[in-house]
Amino acid sequence: MLTEEEDVQERWQLAKIRAAEGQLKSAAAQLEYGITVLKLIASEAPIEVRQAAAVNFKNFVRPRWAPQNDYDVVALPESEKEQIKGLITGLMLSTPPVVRAQLSEALSIISEHDFPTRWQGLLPQLIDRLKTGDAATINGVLETLNSIYKRYRSQFMTGKLNEELKYSQQLIVPLWETLKGLSLQLQSNSADLTRTKQILSSIRLEMEDTLAGWFAEFHTFMVYDNPALADSDPDKESSVDAMKAAVCQNINLFMEMNEEEFKDYLQTFVQDVWTLLVAVKQGSGQDNLAMNAIHFLTTVASGVHHALFKDANTLKQVCEKIVIPNLMMRDDDEEMFELNWVEYVRRDTEGSDSDTRRRAAAELVTQLFIGYVGSMLQQYEQSPEQNWKAKDCAIYLVMALTVRGKTAAQGATTINQLVNVMDFFKQHVLPELQSQQLDQRPVLKADSLKYLTTFRSQVPKDTCMQIFRQLVVLLGSDSNVVHTYAAVAVDRLLAQREDGKQRFQVQDLAPVLEPLLQALFSAFLKPDSAENEYVMRCIMRVIDFVGPEIAPAIPSCVSALAGEQGILMRVITNPTQPGFNHYLFESVAALVKQGCAKDPRMVDKLEEMLIPPFNYVLSQDVQEFHPYVFQIFAQLIELHPGELPAFYMSSLFQPLLAPLFWERAGNVPALTRLMQAYLIKAAPQIVAANQLPGLLGVFQKLIASKALDHEGYKLLDSMMEHVRLDGLQQYLPTIWQLMLTRLQTAKTPKAVRGFIHFTALFIDKEGAPKVQQSLDAVQPNLFSILLEQIWLPNLQAMHFRHTDQKVVAVAMTKAMVDCPALQTPTAATLWGKVLSGTVNLLEGDDGLSNGVQQDEDLDDGEYAGYSASFAPLHNAAIAEQDILPDVPDAKSYLASSLGSFSQNHQGQITNLINQHVPAELQPKLQGYLETARVSLG
Repeated sequence: MLTEEEDVQERWQLAKIRAAEGQLKSAAAQLEYGITVLKLIASEAPIEVRQAAAVNFKNFVRPRWAPQNDYDVVALPESEKEQIKGLITGLMLSTPPVVRAQLSEALSIISEHDFPTRWQGLLPQLIDRLKTGDAATINGVLETLNSIYKRYRSQFMTGKLNEELKYSQQLIVPLWETLKGLSLQLQSNSADLTRTKQILSSIRLEMEDTLAGWFAEFHTFMVYDNPALADSDPDKESSVDAMKAAVCQNINLFMEMNEEEFKDYLQTFVQDVWTLLVAVKQGSGQDNLAMNAIHFLTTVASGVHHALFKDANTLKQVCEKIVIPNLMMRDDDEEMFELNWVEYVRRDTEGSDSDTRRRAAAELVTQLFIGYVGSMLQQYEQSPEQNWKAKDCAIYLVMALTVRGKTAAQGATTINQLVNVMDFFKQHVLPELQSQQLDQRPVLKADSLKYLTTFRSQVPKDTCMQIFRQLVVLLGSDSNVVHTYAAVAVDRLLAQREDGKQRFQVQDLAPVLEPLLQALFSAFLKPDSAENEYVMRCIMRVIDFVGPEIAPAIPSCVSALAGEQGILMRVITNPTQPGFNHYLFESVAALVKQGCAKDPRMVDKLEEMLIPPFNYVLSQDVQEFHPYVFQIFAQLIELHPGELPAFYMSSLFQPLLAPLFWERAGNVPALTRLMQAYLIKAAPQIVAANQLPGLLGVFQKLIASKALDHEGYKLLDSMMEHVRLDGLQQYLPTIWQLMLTRLQTAKTPKAVRGFIHFTALFIDKEGAPKVQQSLDAVQPNLFSILLEQIWLPNLQAMHFRHTDQKVVAVAMTKAMVDCPALQTPTAATLWGKVLSGTVNLLEGDDGLSNGVQQDEDLDDGEYAGYSASFAPLHNAAIAEQDILPDVPDAKSYLASSLGSFSQNHQGQITNLINQHVPAELQPKLQGYLETARVSLG
């Protein structure tokens, strides 16, 4: 814990930082701010200042160069853009690498929008700079070109892209000339190590007219050697290795895209890569080279030239000299397992090991299916203590060869039928899981847990249930990786589904529930696992899986998570692990949800434990946790069986309307959720305390933002739904004006959808005549104008959820049969358009999902974890309700309403339909009438 003096010092420093951030934010709104920052970057200021300025410039350019999502962001003037483009290219060629790296990202942002059509002078300027012959300048030009063209790598060919690439063809010959020049310089400067390194760093380039020349130079670079350039640290990449890795990337890319044209050069480069891989060492400094070289062989083996590997002797050499050495666990992998378990788990379980030699070698071997697994297992059996790495390699290899398709929810879904997954599991995996020596050979236990998790769909349910007890035991392992993998296994097993249902039931887990929870919470006491997000995620999964039956364990769980000595109070002071923190709050939300489901009175006990740490979060301005606290407060408010305690109205509500909270975009969805909960439970108190204007002020701010307007409409909809009309009446003219102003200044689909839904909700609740009266008070005939010019033209483009679709369809039906503005003879055409629009709406898709997460989706998607902008808590999500429960079907409602309406307009309705409803829609409408057994007479 910090001393009082240290705490004061930290707060003072934080205040200084925030004040400086505020000054920069204000300055960024001034004209030519970007020019000023670029001049600072070009100055002789200390390098760390210039680097910080470059970061600031990048973040300044990103939202302002071509703003699209936020109404609050003002685009840079064209004159300032032109000045920036005139300066940034020169700075890319003259600034130090750490500064250039940030400018490169800014240049990528600019070129994405402006190149080539609005930046015609850029490419000729860069081509001229290539001709200087100066290695430093050439290096800067090539980095600049990389910033411009890297966006094309993941794009699909379009007419626009094709034109841009044609325009860029003028670059090919200058690049070729540059490459030849660099090649000559490389040969003549081999003794000048500094200059040679500079030349090598430039030879990372991406043609058919000069193809032979390009590949001749590439071959020269592949066989080039200069021992003096080898880095003394084996964990650092040398300039030569970086160059050769770049060449491997290029030939691999060409092989993938132009396999037939490459055949004349294939033998040469296969030999080059083979020679290189046989000589490559185990140091991580050569990882990049080894991976790119192996990727090239993998591309060859999977293409039309795979016959190169058909010879048994060749296959044997590939396996023994390339695959096995790169699959074998290295000392630094073992060190990572023991000392940096978080990174080991991340790489091994989350697919982020795609940039490792092991993964590259595994991909190659899947193309060269081999029979080395048995021999490696024999080595292990001969001396388990000495040869455990052989079994580790064998398990890894079996998994690489077996998995053909997998999902996060089910693990392996498609497997190689040549491998008997269950035989291998029973003979070689299960014994490791059942071993009584908990901390003996931990790598093999981790491998076995990963195997179980991967092939959980293939392992019979009875076998899995028997393993649950052993998983509880393995949670007690001192190895961080082992107890983490045990938690992952429990998590994934409980998430599994079979034939649309949960594979495991609550009663299956009941015998081990208490020891399982104890083992999970005990894992946090292990060294370096105090904030283990995988264990916390498993706790969340267990609580959610068990459901209301978790009630007996709630007091101990809440105490461990959020008590005075609990995890939450510890991480509040220094929130460094966003993933862990997210699952922590998700677990708390799950306890609130499941605990109160069985006993609503539990909410009082939960509040006693949760309000103190939540108050601390708000009073100490722990910004990372604000959205979580707001969501769980909303949950607690909604679960209260009676009137809200005084704390919520007297101490919490008014401060939450302060602009400070709403200015942070990540807070807005959570605060909106909280305000909705207040309106559900305490709308009369809010009106009585004259606090509705504060909520309307928030609405006004939100709908002015393109990024956040939907949150404003959510808030407004909740006010309409839960506040009596007499409490809202005086504010309606202002509300209409705000929405209409937004539609005039920025008529986005979201804004139109929000307007339509609110108006429909108003009609459904209060009736069409009152809505017409309210709008026509703002401007005569405004209701009909908006109906014809805003509502109907945009209706088909809107994507409504099913319940919202019903809200809109019922409102349109009520407008047709109740609204005076549509009852006049002159409104016949408009009446027909409204009816046609209603039928079209009902005949479109059946509505998007309600937004309620269905049980069958509860795999990994609903617990997506933390995101920097806003992290919704699945367990604290607002419960979707049908606000029109008396209308089970909108089509039947339309039919019955038209039937009642026709009784007062004998013969007129049929004529209106015949005259003003398109012929193709009339049979559909007739179908509604027949289903509802309604006749229009």
